[in-house]
Amino acid sequence: MDISALVNHDTEAAVLPRRSLSNPHSLLSTPVTSAARIPTPPKTTPRQMPLKRKRNDPKPIWAYREGEELPPELKLQQEQRQQSRPPPPATQPQPQPQPQPQPQASPMVQRNGPPPSAIDAPSQPATATTTELSGFERPVSDDAQVYDDVSRQVCDFIWVTAVNNDLVRNAIQDPQTQLEVEARWGHIIDKRSDQRFRGYHSSECVIKTDNMEVKFESTMTIEQHKRMNMYLNGQVQKAKAPGALRASVDYQHTKEIDLFYELDQQGFLSLNPILQRLINQSGNRQRIRVTKDAKTGQVLRAIIKHRIANLEISSPQTEWDYRIGINLEINFAGPVENLKLAMEPGKTPESMQRHKDRISYSWLGAYQVDLTQVTQGQSRNHELELELDAGVLISEADKVRMKEDNKFEPLINGMMNNLRVLSREITPPAPGA
Repeated sequence: MDISALVNHDTEAAVLPRRSLSNPHSLLSTPVTSAARIPTPPKTTPRQMPLKRKRNDPKPIWAYREGEELPPELKLQQEQRQQSRPPPPATQPQPQPQPQPQPQASPMVQRNGPPPSAIDAPSQPATATTTELSGFERPVSDDAQVYDDVSRQVCDFIWVTAVNNDLVRNAIQDPQTQLEVEARWGHIIDKRSDQRFRGYHSSECVIKTDNMEVKFESTMTIEQHKRMNMYLNGQVQKAKAPGALRASVDYQHTKEIDLFYELDQQGFLSLNPILQRLINQSGNRQRIRVTKDAKTGQVLRAIIKHRIANLEISSPQTEWDYRIGINLEINFAGPVENLKLAMEPGKTPESMQRHKDRISYSWLGAYQVDLTQVTQGQSRNHELELELDAGVLISEADKVRMKEDNKFEPLINGMMNNLRVLSREITPPAPGA
């Protein structure tokens, strides 16, 4: 199977060295001192030292029980993300008065992906990745694991914005609405200089962009696109090699065309009241994205993509920054023939169409990386994004709520590890390295 032919490569890119090799150091066992050498302490006090020191790690927001009092800093964080919404614009279609749904407990959702067993019982032995620290990596506290601060902040962001957001949870009870959690590679751009944002930090960190003049651009060069395609194709081949002790990596090649239509009053009122409320709270007008098969012209889907929130992560040591996005994808069931085509100044209907040549790589029933070449009019852009399966996410999050064994944080750690590995693969070696 020659899947490398999906995108043409030049011969020079094929020999570029990989940058994401882990090169793990061997772990040495902690030296053990003979009991005969240890002096017996004088028995001057009956007090005994505790066998294990109590952990002092800060408790994450998603670990608090329902109704349990949050500390002031977490309570403020939750209020800002759930309640700080701009007022609806005067021109936004308003819903007809309807009874508001009563708050309900968050349900177990398995609709958006494979059932929990897909992640609880992986088919490959190499997919059980969580191991305890050993040797020199084990801290003085003897904790089995030490959490990653950036990944923990992403956990908290997803928890507050999606998992523990009653409006979002009630919205995705509608079978026509799906939760989307995606991560994009790109650059955080300083609007004043139109250059990539550079702060005082020299390593990966979450950026508070609320009061900053920055924007996020999801793009890559054609050379980076080719190299990433070659790298991901190589992972498919290695995963499918005979005797490979790793999870299978599957791929799919699609070519599609996107057209955009304005959501009119009639279409808006066809949505359920919860979605109408969310759209009004956003303060933005919505468009309907109609996707057709590029070869047959068949309509594949018509959706409204509603943005809930974004989180930007700066990574100055690598070629890309990251944006974690929480969205709702709302299937639009109404006819689109009579809708008004969305137009921008100076563009024709043909130049508004987005032609997408996409290769998707998926594994573990939880992650999918999309490598896409987008052509719109005379412009061509290359994008790389990772989607986290919402069904697996909600399933693991609900186990947290029920105080059951879960893989919620490892799932988010895996997403962050994928972002980092692919960024390092493209990042050139430092001068003199």
